[in-house]
Amino acid sequence: MVILYVTDCGLNFSTLPYEPTGDCILHEVKVDLWGIISSKICCQNALSVFSQALSIRIKNNSNENGSVFLDEDQWKKCNQPFIQPSVSISSCGFDNLFNGSSKCSSKSFSAFKQLGGYKDALQKCSQVKANVSFDATCGECNAAISDMKNGLLDDLNVDNNGVEKAGCGVAIVISIAVGRLLNDGNSSNDDFYRCLSASNQFDAGYIKIKSALAKEALAVLIAICGIALIILLIKYVTRSKRKETKPSNGKHKSGWSSFYQFSKEEIENAIVNGKACLGRGSAGQVFKGILPSGQIVAIKQIYRSNASDTFEREVNGLMRVKHKNLVSLVGYCMGDSEQYLVYEYCSAGNLAQHLLGKDKNLDWETRVRILRDCAVGLRFLHHHTDGCIVHRDIKLTNILLTKVQKDLEPKLSDFGLAKMLQIEHSKVYTDVRGTIGYMDPEYMSNAKLTCASDVYSFGIVTLQLLSGQQVIQLDLAARDQLTTKVIACLM
Repeated sequence: MVILYVTDCGLNFSTLPYEPTGDCILHEVKVDLWGIISSKICCQNALSVFSQALSIRIKNNSNENGSVFLDEDQWKKCNQPFIQPSVSISSCGFDNLFNGSSKCSSKSFSAFKQLGGYKDALQKCSQVKANVSFDATCGECNAAISDMKNGLLDDLNVDNNGVEKAGCGVAIVISIAVGRLLNDGNSSNDDFYRCLSASNQFDAGYIKIKSALAKEALAVLIAICGIALIILLIKYVTRSKRKETKPSNGKHKSGWSSFYQFSKEEIENAIVNGKACLGRGSAGQVFKGILPSGQIVAIKQIYRSNASDTFEREVNGLMRVKHKNLVSLVGYCMGDSEQYLVYEYCSAGNLAQHLLGKDKNLDWETRVRILRDCAVGLRFLHHHTDGCIVHRDIKLTNILLTKVQKDLEPKLSDFGLAKMLQIEHSKVYTDVRGTIGYMDPEYMSNAKLTCASDVYSFGIVTLQLLSGQQVIQLDLAARDQLTTKVIACLM
């Protein structure tokens, strides 16, 4: 697996999130990406990253009168394998996305801002957020982009296909991405680009066949499906009988293909480049790593004794959730004797370091904002569509911080103890696990797990943020818990 970025390309990819779309088994499937440019399904991530890099370039250069695209010579220098060896500018059909390749490609960001429909498209696309009516706002955004593209092609008197369609469409997307970055409250375009994928049109350019041949092909297909159904039925009956006589220890892992699977060599190279251990817990160590793209990640090595338990629970838990206030899973590695989870890197450390460390610099506004964002992330877990996800280990060290401009943005981390419950249900567990001082007393006494267990832990975190004290004082003369002290003050 080769991941290559060249320094003289003119684009900086190091700040962009590394989120591959899987192993691209169907790499030859044709698709109109974003309903704009004909390409392959494996090229979707590459188009998003290139587009984001171009928008960041315009924003950082503060030059609204230059072309939204690179010059041809610079664009050719970017033509290197991207994520997969088979994915590059030329193999994906992005060769003509450079300045001068079409009538739209020479236009500047300033020119796009003056076009009719730009303000409406920017306003609608700025409303696209993961936790705010995503489907409705996303549909309005894509419709506005399509209307703006069709209007521009009509004004230029060019056909709505081929090079002109691709150039105008991608240029409009870049101009809207720049507008979102420049507007207050839009420091990231992740939701916007996830929305664009909803406009993908599969099987572009298919070949029509004669009616007689179609009927013969349909008959063969029906026969094959019938045989396949019979085979599946036989396997199902056989497997059911086996389950009745012998319990199965196997775990279903088919959903893991949605994450990128790193090789052991890639993990080792990334850790060597990072050369730093970020921390150590009951489940394993966490190392700082650097991917070939330049992106910094956190690599968690799962101890062998905990591999079958913690590893699968954490991967399955993170498969279900994605939120700006939850740490994102980048990928995983399953070796013969070692297992790793690769997370996004939170550069500002954890909340305990800022609250209880030597440099205590959290003002009240920052503390309230951190509490609010943590509450939003916790609410997302507790009201997930698949059921209530109970974190079970809410504490200061599991709240990581990243810097967004000058503000600290919190993210809940470490889903090694997470449990899935049906909403408004509870469950009794024989293994009561968590961190002393943060655990719900009711959960500790009767092992009855509910969403309220997380709420109690979050309440302890709230008390710590308000008081700046540890949960359990280490001084022998003052071992009372923080909760006891607060109750005493209120009475």
